[in-house]
Amino acid sequence: MTEKRARQLNLIGTLFLVLGLISIFNLVILRNVGDQFKANAEATANLTSLEGTKSESSDQFDSMVNSMVIGMFIVSITFTLVCFLTGVCLLKRISYRTCLVGAAVTCIIFPVGTVLGAWAIFVLTARDTKSLFEDMASDSRTETVRET
Repeated sequence: MTEKRARQLNLIGTLFLVLGLISIFNLVILRNVGDQFKANAEATANLTSLEGTKSESSDQFDSMVNSMVIGMFIVSITFTLVCFLTGVCLLKRISYRTCLVGAAVTCIIFPVGTVLGAWAIFVLTARDTKSLFEDMASDSRTETVRET
């Protein structure tokens, strides 16, 4: 059973790394989304004054769009880092708590993150899974003692 859990953790860790790689491409798409959002809003909203000049609300709208794009950019980078950190921790069995928190955070991103995060939480909360992390920690301590 422990070998089966180890294979599941390896698969989940690999999927977290793949999801992190895929989410990097969101950064490229975000730039286009911001430009398209701005173009659509300007086409549907009348942001000129009665004299036909650009009004102050247009500048406010530009700053609002820029803030939204920057917010999406920060969320995307954070999600990418969480995926990479969780994937590496799962594959190396470094920190049980970090893996559990990373899996919970990933559940926010629907639908792929929800499925992967829920599966990771299900596997991580099994009784025999935590011992895999403890075994790896004790093996690394033993190797450190042998080297000195």
